[in-house]
Amino acid sequence: MRNLAKLSMAAGFSALAAIGAHAQNFGESCGCPSLGARTPVTLNNASSPGLVNPNNEFIGNVTLTCGNTYTCNTKLYVMAGNTLTIEPGTVLKWADNSGVNSNALIVTRGGQIIADGSESCPIIMTSTADPLDGSYAVTNRGKWGGLILLGNAQNNVQHTDQKDAGGVGTSTSIVPPASPANNGLAVIEGLVNTDSRHYYGALGGAFNNTESSGILRHVALRHGGELLGTANEINGLTMGGVGSGTVIEYVEVTSNLDDGFEFFGGTVNAKHLVAMHCDDDYIDYDQGYTGKLQFIFGLQGPDNLSGGANNQGDNGIECDGDDGPGNTDPLKSNPTIYNATIFGRWTSTGGSGDESLEIRREAKGTIANSIFANFRSGISLATSGGDVSYANWSPGNDFNVLNCTFQIRADQTDVDPTSSFKRVRVAGANASPADYTLFGTDNNLSVAFGSLVDASFATTLVSAGPPPVYNNTVTDRVNPIPAFGQATTSLLPPSDGFFTKAAYRGAFEPGGESWLPRWSMARTMGTDKTTFDCKGDLNGDYIVNSADFSTFVGRFGSNCN
Repeated sequence: MRNLAKLSMAAGFSALAAIGAHAQNFGESCGCPSLGARTPVTLNNASSPGLVNPNNEFIGNVTLTCGNTYTCNTKLYVMAGNTLTIEPGTVLKWADNSGVNSNALIVTRGGQIIADGSESCPIIMTSTADPLDGSYAVTNRGKWGGLILLGNAQNNVQHTDQKDAGGVGTSTSIVPPASPANNGLAVIEGLVNTDSRHYYGALGGAFNNTESSGILRHVALRHGGELLGTANEINGLTMGGVGSGTVIEYVEVTSNLDDGFEFFGGTVNAKHLVAMHCDDDYIDYDQGYTGKLQFIFGLQGPDNLSGGANNQGDNGIECDGDDGPGNTDPLKSNPTIYNATIFGRWTSTGGSGDESLEIRREAKGTIANSIFANFRSGISLATSGGDVSYANWSPGNDFNVLNCTFQIRADQTDVDPTSSFKRVRVAGANASPADYTLFGTDNNLSVAFGSLVDASFATTLVSAGPPPVYNNTVTDRVNPIPAFGQATTSLLPPSDGFFTKAAYRGAFEPGGESWLPRWSMARTMGTDKTTFDCKGDLNGDYIVNSADFSTFVGRFGSNCN
């Protein structure tokens, strides 16, 4: 009987470990105090005059430690020549201050941030309203600004650039006054153009493409993206002219009001990025970005499937060569992206008009070995206003989509002109037979809804709204990992010291284990059906002990669906 009981308990631990949901870990296993035992510190000049000056700038080189919980109620700047070091396990909580006064952490040109966490000691930046117990709904967006890195690497911003909407007026990226003398120097989205601390790039093309803005590793950015005005929000992680010397790995953006990750020019590379429940694109690049990205996971939530002003989410990857019509700079965005898995929110009953790949404004680049599911279209190309994105997507030309799989709706069709569900859309309409031939020649696949990965996702509806409100209780989990032997490919990423030689499509090795960090909201909520490699560690602290047994007892008999 005792042996049987042990076997039953072991099986129970394994089953619970497979659920994915667990208590959040904030570095207690690597020497950080528990959250309740940390000293509260407010970061501003009045409360911390030794750390922050009256201009909201960190004074010299500053280290934030995990023995404190920091509250930030202003914009904070890391200035040129200075370094902000954030210890593993540290938590920064940001107050909500809407509009142009929204709170954000801004690393200016020449400054550095060293936020080098680990899987057992992540660095968390979130809203002051977040109790950090996993209960703060992912539908809470725009509760602070976000993290902004600004550098001296390349961009293609010119004084004649126009706004997106119809080419009327000047781009918000232009440094005033609009003159040729300011070409190459730009204002980051979401911040006022009268403060030079908000600038990126360099005058006269004096770019530093190998510059380092520091290290971001195992960092969570939650509930940000303040709305400053129409089409003007701060992204979860905003990068303006960031150089290739910067290290970005294992960063998750959750519940941002704008894009998860946006690259305004620059040459920075990044691996293992997660974007969930954001209100715009997962990856957005423009203004001459030429970096490398690998291993990206994105998931749109179920809220507000009906569309409208409160619609949640947008395109999988938005690819822009520049920031608006009329740009004559020959530098266009030309990144290389491998191994993305991004899930939209189409369901059997409807959804949004989002695209897997939105390709506009003379975009260049390569997107390869990736999986997109639940989007209206696979590849959407612009032609209006002289945009040559469609022309760039041609054999041997400047934009390539290679070895990607698009898991589409059952009613998606290429031939019905009244249907908007296409493998390829050109200027919002049907593509030509030659376009579909190119789609196949480049070894792209269109597979049936739910046939390769389980992209069906749902959480509990709390209120029908409008807008509808959902909590963090997952009722239908995704499985982004294809079965063993599926989604393999002979097309390997370049052998250049950055890319991992992953011989498969998507962000995860078929039949393998998930690399999603255990501190991530994806794991905390139990978003996916994949398993952990530490059986029995139910609370995610990397230790199997009596605390895990208490978790097991408390959840005994619960439903794992």
